[in-house]
Amino acid sequence: MTYIRDNLNPSLMKPIISPEEQPLSLEVRERFQQLRPRGRPVGDPGAIRRILVRAPNWVGDAVMSLPALAGLTRIFPRAEITVLAGPRVAQLFKGQPGVVDIRLYPSRGKWSGLWSLRGRFDLALALPNSLESALGLWVAGAPHRVGYNADARRPFLTLALGGRGRLAGLHLVYYYLGLLQAFGEVRTFTPPTLFLGPEELTAAAELLEGADLPESGPWVGLSPGAAYGPAKRWPPERFGELAAQLQDEFQARIVLLGGPEDREAAAGVQALMSRPPLDLVGRTTLRQALGVLSQLKALVTNDSGLMHVAAALGTPLTALFGSTDPTATGPFTNRATVIRHPLDCSPCFKRTCKEDYPCLTAINVAEVMAAVRGWLKEHP
Repeated sequence: MTYIRDNLNPSLMKPIISPEEQPLSLEVRERFQQLRPRGRPVGDPGAIRRILVRAPNWVGDAVMSLPALAGLTRIFPRAEITVLAGPRVAQLFKGQPGVVDIRLYPSRGKWSGLWSLRGRFDLALALPNSLESALGLWVAGAPHRVGYNADARRPFLTLALGGRGRLAGLHLVYYYLGLLQAFGEVRTFTPPTLFLGPEELTAAAELLEGADLPESGPWVGLSPGAAYGPAKRWPPERFGELAAQLQDEFQARIVLLGGPEDREAAAGVQALMSRPPLDLVGRTTLRQALGVLSQLKALVTNDSGLMHVAAALGTPLTALFGSTDPTATGPFTNRATVIRHPLDCSPCFKRTCKEDYPCLTAINVAEVMAAVRGWLKEHP
């Protein structure tokens, strides 16, 4: 089992936005009360000293699970939390309150690695719904194993929460948070919040300021990719047209963000720009991308992992939605504009479309420009 280690001092890591505990709405609390725990109760919270949390596998899901992680620290104030996460998302959990260790969930030799954890944890929580995640906690041998009753995994959980269908229509943040109802009534939560160290912030600022761009205006990020498929990707040529307008009107300095799989989309954006952007697509680690996002005055993004990251950093953003549903997976922030043109078939949740993606192509550059203009004028 591999550890995540670096030279960041957790005590120095700070949130870009101040995380404040908020009351849950009456509707969410009533939905939570319809969940039904079945199995052996955990008992005295003070007796729980070590917790293992199996994290979601996708960046956006991992960000949306952070309120559940924060809630564990309130329910079990004496406990230390270890996060078990895939390499894609592990970096997100650095600096999270209560998290003392991050372990990589390996693609090979996973069962022997999990077996090596036996006897080390009092409680384990499976955030994903998969059978594999519950089976992994069973192999790890925690005496208390908690998760939703899903995917035929009830035999591997000591406390399974039933009735998850009662949460349909709520944001995924609340779906993950609802797991804590297994330990008692949930009345408050902390919105998704990411933490950065001073070295990371300094490095991001230096990276941007060192870019040789002709413009001198605000930094605006464009994230033209989306891992799910083309049904979530606004056409690259429209991103390119938007970038050109931002350069003309605001002298905006454009930075392109995304993973290696987004390079083709980024190339399509640059093809329509008369002046170059700072192209960081596939050229940063996830932590470096967090630092850059924290420095931006605005971000324009598809429904993607970086959208959720930006929301958790408090970066003003404009999110473009096609086949997916912003009610369930939209940016969880009050600093976002969501643009969507739903059709009779929306949301279809499909990766591709036989009709040339009319829900996406209905979003025009003018309305996106108007949304970004609003954020730039509010935060010049």
